[in-house]
Formats: sequence, structure tokens, C-alpha cells
Amino acid sequence: MKTTFIILLFGLLLCGCTKKQATNNYLKESLAFAGYNRPEAALESWAWAMTKGDKTVMLQSLTPEAQIKWQKILAGMTDAELKAQAAEGVVKIQGYIVQKREIVSDDEVVLHITMMGSGQVQKYDMKKIGSEWRFAEIKKN
Repeated sequence: MKTTFIILLFGLLLCGCTKKQATNNYLKESLAFAGYNRPEAALESWAWAMTKGDKTVMLQSLTPEAQIKWQKILAGMTDAELKAQAAEGVVKIQGYIVQKREIVSDDEVVLHITMMGSGQVQKYDMKKIGSEWRFAEIKKN
């Protein structure tokens, strides 16, 4: 379970871990709760909560379908365990770069993200629920 969580943390943090810079670079030192008014902000808020081990905000930042998946991942994990694993995973992360913002529809945007120091692009599916954006899943390339 610990390994799975750290792998997910590492992979998902590259998507939204910090405040947006003019160049679309997000440095982990700038990480903050950014709200849900834009896809990038929602992803940053989710990643911030994940690094802090804040289950409540983490789950609030997800679509209902993603919440179910993450509740299973987090089941039985204490807040202290979550925070310890989050701290361990964050050590390896410098930040990420938003390479592309693909508009699928009015209610769906895919963010193409590269981890700083890596050439691998991952696609993060963001969906609008009501008037707010939420993180749905990592899309398969």
C-alpha cells in the first residue's frame, strides 16, 4: 500500500503541485491551495492537499468517480501515515511544466504535464462539476 501511494503521489504531483509561473512552470516550493475556478487551479489544490496529507481537501478536489477510487486507496490509512507517505514522496519532486492545455469540451480539459527533469508527458483529465473544476484521472497515452 505504501509503495502504491508513493508512486501515485510522485506521478500525480507533477500535474499540479505549485503556483503557476509565467512560463507554465510549477515549482513545489510555491505549492498552495488555488481553488477550483480553473483546471490548473483544481489540480494544484489536489496536489497541495496530497502533499499535506489532507484527505478532506484531496477528496473534495476530485470528481465523484475519482473520489471512490481514492477512498479505496486511502482506506485504513491514518492521517499520520498519509502525511508521512506524502512527505516521503514530495522529496523527489522539483515541480512540473504544463506543456499543453487541450480543450475537449466546455466541461473537460486535458492538461499535458512534464515532470521537471523528465521528458515524459502525462495527460491529466480535468472535468467541470457544476461551476468548479475537479481532477478526474490520468489518461492513458
